[in-house]
Amino acid sequence: MKRKKKKILIAVVVLIVFWFFENFIIDVTTTHIKSTKVNNTITIVQISDLHGYIFGINNSYLLKMIDRQHPDVIAVTGDMFDKGNGGARKRALKLLKTLSKKYPVYYARGEHEGSVYTSSLDDFVDAGIFVLDCKKADIKIGDSEISIYGYPTSGYYSSASDTFKKLGALDKSRYNILLSHIFYKEVFANWGADLILSGDTHGGMVRLPFIGPITYQGVVLPKLKSDKDIYDKGLFKLGNTYLYVNAGLGNYPIPLRLFNRPELTVLQIDKAH
Repeated sequence: MKRKKKKILIAVVVLIVFWFFENFIIDVTTTHIKSTKVNNTITIVQISDLHGYIFGINNSYLLKMIDRQHPDVIAVTGDMFDKGNGGARKRALKLLKTLSKKYPVYYARGEHEGSVYTSSLDDFVDAGIFVLDCKKADIKIGDSEISIYGYPTSGYYSSASDTFKKLGALDKSRYNILLSHIFYKEVFANWGADLILSGDTHGGMVRLPFIGPITYQGVVLPKLKSDKDIYDKGLFKLGNTYLYVNAGLGNYPIPLRLFNRPELTVLQIDKAH
């Protein structure tokens, strides 16, 4: 009986360690993209879907992982806190405020941050964070001219059909980046951005090796059952546009990831020769 209890205890400990690893040990994913529009390498760190989680005391672990990448820009693609959770909001604000003292931080809100008309992010703006609510920022990194646009997501059933009107026409001579929590293929793929950064999917939360996410947009085992494009996680090529879907750092409503660790994305835009 004692031997059986010992085996059960060991099994429980192993499961707890595995659960902790899958949900709280960050996976740094580095992706290289080439473009004739840049004259030097640009390093972008994308963070998304934090949902108020903490990685280390005061997010020291997460901050250390970001610092190691030496980013030129921090791109935030929404759902950094849970709607109505004041504590989660404070934790997200503290993290981004700390980052903004070292790097330019550009933020596109997700549905948890609320709509432009119903929820203010003035405290984030006051902390030095560039909140891009249908706005753009023109910056120069080295000898490269970059435009970063932000499209706010107010909810799953919101429409992005007004993208062109709200964001305006692109200057094709610049390298154009669009931040949007949810990827609206029908609109964004035709807009002409060089790079789109999105989140929201959490990578499907639970994934199976070689099969992909358990669910995607309400479809169970979509890569086996559906012939539609599945933009669940990682880099995709849409004509002349690259799309990167970040698997997120936190979880909502509970920490239940499997074969899909919290992701910190590092995108390096290199000069094409």
